[in-house]
Amino acid sequence: IRRPPRSTPSNSSAASDVYKRQLQDSSSARHDLLPSMENDEAHTFNNALVAMAFILKGEKERAERILDFFKNATDKNNRDIRLQNFYVDGEARGFYQMVNMKTRRDELRVADRWMGDMAWLLVAYKYYEYTYNSDKYAVITTRLKNLLKSYYKPAEFGGYIQHGWRNGDQQLHYRSGHPEGNIDCYAAFRLCGETKLAGKIKTWLDHKLDENPNLFIDLYSWRVLAFGRDYSAYLDIPEYDLRFRKTIEINGKPVVGFFHRPDYDIENFWIDGIGQMACAFISCGGKYRGYFYANQLDKLIFEKRYKNQIVHALPYTVNHSGGYEWVNFDSGFISTIAWYIFAKNEFNPLRFDQS
Repeated sequence: IRRPPRSTPSNSSAASDVYKRQLQDSSSARHDLLPSMENDEAHTFNNALVAMAFILKGEKERAERILDFFKNATDKNNRDIRLQNFYVDGEARGFYQMVNMKTRRDELRVADRWMGDMAWLLVAYKYYEYTYNSDKYAVITTRLKNLLKSYYKPAEFGGYIQHGWRNGDQQLHYRSGHPEGNIDCYAAFRLCGETKLAGKIKTWLDHKLDENPNLFIDLYSWRVLAFGRDYSAYLDIPEYDLRFRKTIEINGKPVVGFFHRPDYDIENFWIDGIGQMACAFISCGGKYRGYFYANQLDKLIFEKRYKNQIVHALPYTVNHSGGYEWVNFDSGFISTIAWYIFAKNEFNPLRFDQS
């Protein structure tokens, strides 16, 4: 099993900031979007996370590079269905989940305009507004909010936001609601003051998820981040279940973390999930558990050279098991760095307007 390169001391928190800056400055001629794994893929969700990380660390101009890209990708006359643009022939469709870094197009013709990504992008705009008391992005914020509202579907218990355009724009929606994406939408609507709609989504999520112990890990961590302290008991499910929580020896040291789903047989970490659990514990008052998992991430940081600059990065997983054959362990991943920064700064990205 391949492991990440040699880990570095825990003072790498500041050094990880160098990594995201170097990626932004060196990965494209536009110096705006960041690639997810030092590759040719620019993901909307991951860039929304990094924009929030830049804001959190006081790097306003760098966050604006990302947020400006999406704000400007709103040409109502756009006729290129593969282009990363909010409109196609005047119809609001939202942004693709993934596009090519150079062309900013869905070159593979398989990407989704998924509502979860757009909800996180909306949250990033609201964080900018909250931090800088600015209406600079009011127009794109309203466009994203109204598009997601148009996807609302009533249900027996509350209601949910449907998916958006799927499979390279071949179809609109799946028939059922997606819980993870609806947690995102709940948080986004609450931050936008759409409390009635957010409440309906929460009712649907409470009925849909309940106390099921076999969910993906972010359906526990993100519920706590979005809903608050009253939901903190849900963190006990992955915390005390060894199908989720793993102890793996990395570079001769034991590291404790989480896999993304319950599975006794897989010995791997989903490193985003470690950061998410750290943030969730800290947000609901379990600070020492949160600090514990945030410190586990220090053991996974590795030093590398990227574009003639020494940087410190985190991989996406620590091996290929569990469906992660595509992970390149010589490359960092921007979402893991964002969650690391959130955890080390005790930040709740879904409820930043409240303690």
